[in-house]
Amino acid sequence: MEVELRVSRDEFQRIRQDRKAIEKRFYELEKLEKTLRVLKLRYLLEHRDSLKKKLEEMKHHYEELVEFENKAKKDKMLLFEIRRELSYENAEFRQQLKVRMDEDSGET
Repeated sequence: MEVELRVSRDEFQRIRQDRKAIEKRFYELEKLEKTLRVLKLRYLLEHRDSLKKKLEEMKHHYEELVEFENKAKKDKMLLFEIRRELSYENAEFRQQLKVRMDEDSGET
């Protein structure tokens, strides 16, 4: 079924102008969408670079933390060894002191 519309020359000109205005709006909308995509991509790239930098910093801090933890474990073992040696020496000194006190009390 075909429909034919008849319009006056003025109406036809108005329709053409409206059509051009609508096409112009679509063109501008496409430009805005393209600009938005470019801006979004730029933002994502910048954000990605920022995240990469933060990740590298976190890796570095983690390595430092692991190194610190290992050093703390070594220091703890060293301090336990020193404490054990001091305890042993202290026991020897007490023994020697007791022997001397016994000797001194025997002389009196």
